[in-house]
Amino acid sequence: MEHGSNLPQVESNHRSLVPPCNLDDNWAHVESFLTTAARLTHYSRPTNGLRRMTRFSPDGTAYRLEGSAQLPPVVLCHGVGLDLHMWEAQVNALWGRFHILRYDMLGHGETPAQPGVTGIGAFSQQLFNLLKYLEMGPVSLVGFSMGGVTAQHFALQHPTLLRQLVLMNTVYRRTADELAGVRTRLELTDKEGLTPIADAAIRRWFEPTFVEKNPQIIATIRRRLLSNDVGGYLTAYRVFVNADDEIGDGLNQVTCPTLVLTGELDSGSTPQIAQRMITDLKTGQLIVFEGLRHMAPVEDPDRINTALLSFLK
Repeated sequence: MEHGSNLPQVESNHRSLVPPCNLDDNWAHVESFLTTAARLTHYSRPTNGLRRMTRFSPDGTAYRLEGSAQLPPVVLCHGVGLDLHMWEAQVNALWGRFHILRYDMLGHGETPAQPGVTGIGAFSQQLFNLLKYLEMGPVSLVGFSMGGVTAQHFALQHPTLLRQLVLMNTVYRRTADELAGVRTRLELTDKEGLTPIADAAIRRWFEPTFVEKNPQIIATIRRRLLSNDVGGYLTAYRVFVNADDEIGDGLNQVTCPTLVLTGELDSGSTPQIAQRMITDLKTGQLIVFEGLRHMAPVEDPDRINTALLSFLK
């Protein structure tokens, strides 16, 4: 893949498949998502303890700022049930080129839930408040899954705060059939708790061969999912299910350069949904990664990071 404007342009009648690469032992030393961050064996960056410290905004949002403030700012927004530690491989790749902000969204990680949350606007407002507190912007915003939905809403509400947008393994204008699965999972969580949801998520998010070869990564993610407060998880997932009503066809109003990424085998954030985004975006580029499911930034960080570094400025 070449850099900058040479990213593949995808028309509405076809898509780009990026061939798979060998999975190195990127996450051989993954520790808990809730404690010490992972150290990836083939990346090198400083490990200054202050730089790695989680801080808190006045409204309670847990965040980390990494890299020089003189570099272009990039914000990483995680998916439902996860936290800021899902981005370890991306932080390693972006280190030295960008000023990186990652944070725990409402009710996740070390950020407490907020009472009365009913829509994606609350998550978008959380990000706005954090950027205002840190005096950051405009930024390049990278959103994964529900983080991508938050990013869409943020782009509509605060276009002047965005330089670039990356929508990764996320959703948009879902059909009734596409919504059926997430609604079923919401009902199941409400009735039976997080254990069946965590097990099913692993099966949806990763290829079986990856699960077999990377038991430590899988165990870490499963622990992270199970550590969620059920009430907070249900609130966030309900917002995720209903977010299309708030965003509608809003991507046709987004004017900043936008990169859309998904996995060929992602059953929830399908290539068809990604193409729907491209159709509505004015300046959209699409990459569909061959052989990947939902957790693309963890399953194959090399390919994801190559795409990010080619696009982000």
